[in-house]
Amino acid sequence: MMNIKEVAEKTGLTKKAIRYYEEIGITFGI
Repeated sequence: MMNIKEVAEKTGLTKKAIRYYEEIGITFGI
């Protein structure tokens, strides 16, 4: 499992996207 920041660094998510994912409570199962 990876946290939002790790996923963002590896996939290049924008800060807006990270905030969105945190708000809807998605957990990444990578």
